[in-house]
Order: sequence, then structure tokens, then C-alpha cells
Amino acid sequence: MVATAPEARPAAGCQPVALDWHMLVVVARRVGPTWAEVGIRNAGFRKTVTALKFALSWGLATAELGREPVTVDEFAQVMKLSRRTAFRDQEHFREAFPSETTPTRMNVLTGAQKRYDETYNRLQEVGAAERASEHVAFDVGASLADV
Repeated sequence: MVATAPEARPAAGCQPVALDWHMLVVVARRVGPTWAEVGIRNAGFRKTVTALKFALSWGLATAELGREPVTVDEFAQVMKLSRRTAFRDQEHFREAFPSETTPTRMNVLTGAQKRYDETYNRLQEVGAAERASEHVAFDVGASLADV
């Protein structure tokens, strides 16, 4: 039996710039900034971390409600946050990602919303789902931004 080289694919959002079939290595180059890079450029590191956590919480609130929260007050109630914290986090999100009105598009484009839905459906409790999904916020930040 003769082995054939598997199809090599670059990471999402990358374009192959060099391909060495002998070593089966794909060297890739990113095509644009990540969400984290966009946020850090616009608002700095700390606010971007808060903004990505807001996107995570927004996704989990969406999973619990079965739809996007209509208001930040509704979001705060679902996530058991104070109104002040919810609005502060939203402010950081809007500063980091001024082209986005809510995190919904970001969560859908990066595939994070699907993961939030699955985690929430499995655990059926928003606090447990939030703890289990914290790493997804970093995945969103590392995804290529569509801005």
C-alpha cells in the first residue's frame, strides 16, 4: 500500500504561502487582525479582556433565552450581574469594538455562539456554563476579525 500525502489546510483565516509536501508542513500567513488585536488597538488590553468576557456572557445569555437579549438590563438579569457592571462591560465592549452594536455577530462568525449553546444545553445553568466556557473568550479573541 502506498501512502499519499493528506490534504494540508492552513488554519482558518490564513492563506498558504509555502508548502513543503516532503515535510508535510503548511506555513501560513494571517490575513488581517484578530478580534483581540482590534480591541487592544482601540481600547487597550484590560478593556479588551472585559469586552471579550462581555461577549462570552452575552453568548450565554443568548443561549439561555433562546434569543439575543433585548436590553442590557435583561442581559444583567439573566447573568445575575449588577446593572452597573453590565453597562460598564458593554461600554468597554463598544470602545474595543466600535463597529459592533452587540457581540452577537462576533459570536456567530467565530463559531463561539454554537459552543455557548451546546455548553448551556449540556449544563442547564448559566453560571456553570460560564465557568465551562471561559476559554472560548480567548478563542474569539484569537479569531480573525471581520471589521
